[in-house]
Amino acid sequence: MRSPTLSVTRSSSSWPLPHTVAGYGDEEAFRRSRKEAGQWVFWRDRVDLVLAGRYDEVKPLHVEVSPTYLCNFACPWCSCRSAREEWSETDVFNHPRATPLTVMREAKLDHVLEHLAEHQVGIMWVGGEPTMNPALYPAALRAHALGLQQCVFTNGSLLNADRIGTLFDANFVFVRVSLNAVTEEVHQRHHDYDPRLPYTARVLDNLEQLAEERAKQRSDTQVGVSIVVDERNLEDLAATAEHLVRLVERHGRDSLDYAIFRPAFPFYSAELDMRPETVDRFLDAVGAGSPWHRRMTDAGIDVVIPDDSVPDGTVLVEDVPFADDLGCLSAGWFGEVTPNGDHVLCSDRYGNPDYFIGNVAANGIDDLWSGDRRQTVLDLARTSNCYGTYCPRNGRGFHLNRVFRQIESLRRQGRLDEVRAWIEDLRTVLPEPKHSFFL
Repeated sequence: MRSPTLSVTRSSSSWPLPHTVAGYGDEEAFRRSRKEAGQWVFWRDRVDLVLAGRYDEVKPLHVEVSPTYLCNFACPWCSCRSAREEWSETDVFNHPRATPLTVMREAKLDHVLEHLAEHQVGIMWVGGEPTMNPALYPAALRAHALGLQQCVFTNGSLLNADRIGTLFDANFVFVRVSLNAVTEEVHQRHHDYDPRLPYTARVLDNLEQLAEERAKQRSDTQVGVSIVVDERNLEDLAATAEHLVRLVERHGRDSLDYAIFRPAFPFYSAELDMRPETVDRFLDAVGAGSPWHRRMTDAGIDVVIPDDSVPDGTVLVEDVPFADDLGCLSAGWFGEVTPNGDHVLCSDRYGNPDYFIGNVAANGIDDLWSGDRRQTVLDLARTSNCYGTYCPRNGRGFHLNRVFRQIESLRRQGRLDEVRAWIEDLRTVLPEPKHSFFL
């Protein structure tokens, strides 16, 4: 997550802007941009398909694999509530029973890994709470042996020293803890679990162990935290920032790599507590220039506040979704695998069976990509104008759709040479990514 040190000498207005195809600005405009937004250009085989207009042939850089839809938290703001509440036969909030639809067994998980390895498709372990499935840990080691890049998003409550050691042994790109609050009462309220359970203490203890393990530098695994903010935890931001600073002071500057802060986003079925002034108060607390932002940055923590999660009120023409006949142009780049092994066309559809393209436990990626079912789902995304109606504005799918639509507009104008030159310029000034998880 750390910003690169740029040493390229360019003229004052010739810096390519990652969000604007064939667009250029001065060095300051480039430095303010989110570098990860343009790093898709380094996957040259997929860029060639984009330039040829063959978007449907792109295969995934990574998929979000849910080894379980079960979760010991019931966060009201969670983006995956629809997957757990609507798409499972079991209501896992009230009846956490294991069924083939909510927990992936080891044999099925092995088949998934084998098929993903055929194209070296990376894995984001998500859920539910992925660490609720004990098969995660041997699967992580096997995925590492198969050469697959991995990361995990966890609430941190079910880790322990042995499990943390396994994640580092599997050389995860990162382990990200959804922290959100450090005060016990606020943590419980924000995550909506039984207040009699000692989860706050467990999460903080496990984050301490992660930081200590990271400081030993026995692998390249980064440790990060995410803080999703609404009115339930807004007043705990200062305490959370202070806790992170103290953590780094105890274990050293290499113990915690980054902290991502963002307001809660109105995903489908999420229940937010947001008021008109919530985002402004959020930025006052931890936004750029705030005392706590400086404290964390000075401690060596890369503080990330995604621009697309905190709009500044400026609306560009290309940012406004509109009905067209292009469909989803980013459908191949990322996907989701449910606990049953079903491959979901888009990782932002969160288990919606209308978007299942086949079962990756039973069939390989090539078979799914050439199957009739995938074409049916692509047609559904096109006829429903999914990009303009559902697609979360802060997601990677929306961003790539926006960029690719700019490319298509320039193609119609006969300006693809400008697109190619812009892509080459991005490759010159952007740091080449080691993985696709931050795109």
